[in-house]
Amino acid sequence: PRHAACGGATREAAAAAPGGAQSWPTAQNMHLHMGPATRSSAILLAVLLSCSAAAAAHAPRRAVLVGGALGCLVPQPSPAASPAAAPAAASAPAAVTDRGFIDLRVIRSFDVDSGVLEDAAVRGRVQFELYGNDAPKAVERFKGFVKGDIGQFRSSSDGPSYRTGAFTTLRPGVILQGGRINGLRLTEFAGAQQYEYGSRLVPLDGVVEVNELKHDRRGLITRRQFSAGPEFGITLGPAPQLDSGWEVIGRLSQDSAGLLPLIEGLPYITGRSLEEPGSVADNVFNAQKSLFTSLSKTIGDSRAEDRTGQLLRRVEIVNCGLL
Repeated sequence: PRHAACGGATREAAAAAPGGAQSWPTAQNMHLHMGPATRSSAILLAVLLSCSAAAAAHAPRRAVLVGGALGCLVPQPSPAASPAAAPAAASAPAAVTDRGFIDLRVIRSFDVDSGVLEDAAVRGRVQFELYGNDAPKAVERFKGFVKGDIGQFRSSSDGPSYRTGAFTTLRPGVILQGGRINGLRLTEFAGAQQYEYGSRLVPLDGVVEVNELKHDRRGLITRRQFSAGPEFGITLGPAPQLDSGWEVIGRLSQDSAGLLPLIEGLPYITGRSLEEPGSVADNVFNAQKSLFTSLSKTIGDSRAEDRTGQLLRRVEIVNCGLL
């Protein structure tokens, strides 16, 4: 805001006031009638009265102290409103190139009176859409595991498939991870890690690909960048932390049975104690966990694997295919 001294800026207002300019007290005419001891007070009074006149003649003003002297905030004309910035164009939705389905069986409890797990199972289907233009290599790899025609199994379609897969890990509010296929495992061959399925090697190279699609909503299908295996995930909400290491390849288009929220409610390993964070008991738990994990890794015990987020109920893929 700009400021101006009120004494010299409002004489026109003084002239318009009752009594005219002659009756309007100023520092000069008050100087003629008052002694030196009261001149400073007179000047201050004149300035204050000038500001009052300005307030009466114009828009309301505020008295402010500027640079040690009393000043009056003089409103400036509002600049012409600049045209509103045009909203950024929304990014075009990714083009759908393929559609498919996944049939799931969710075991909600292992404590079944009948002893038959199926009595505690919920079955349902989710449908998905894939973005083959934005993630052509990753989509082809995903479709290969849907159909079971990866590599040398292309002609027979009896290779590793999500039809015997499962969802295994939950990060609440972030991602549900799955895609592990029964019988498909990593093995050492010629000094390198290779996938093996049914005693046959499955040469799978990492998918070297990235795209600009963001993890900005729930229900997106995503894969780790440069991953060779079948693992994939489904976002449980906006997850920008995945943008730097994962690639969006599609989305869930239908979940009429409500399977995703059902899975989110299943118990899982938190990796934390049940004690109050920072308490003595909590610190003891964390120390023991760190100690036993280190010892297990030292002796090569596979149980040293970090199982944080592992689901404690079974979520099985029983069928899948393209539509």
